[in-house]
Amino acid sequence: MKSRQELMQDIQILDFAIQEAALFLNAHPDNEEAMQYYQRHREYKDKATAIYERCYGALSNRSNLNSTWEYVNGPWPWEGVDNTCGTMKNDSNFR
Repeated sequence: MKSRQELMQDIQILDFAIQEAALFLNAHPDNEEAMQYYQRHREYKDKATAIYERCYGALSNRSNLNSTWEYVNGPWPWEGVDNTCGTMKNDSNFR
């Protein structure tokens, strides 16, 4: 099982990779390999974000999925709480 911090780090790494790919695609919009890389890493990030939010709550106020405003209930995503979620290790292995 990945800890909260490990999963957050995965999300940050994937977000960086997506942004870099997007910048590259701005200059090379017809590059199929770059587009596949972008799409693959978007899928990985979406999966990692879904696992994180299922285990630890919303990452932003735009992803509150409950009928109540859960986002304000701590800890905040950047607070260094190190607990693990009950997911299998393979569920959150993106690298």
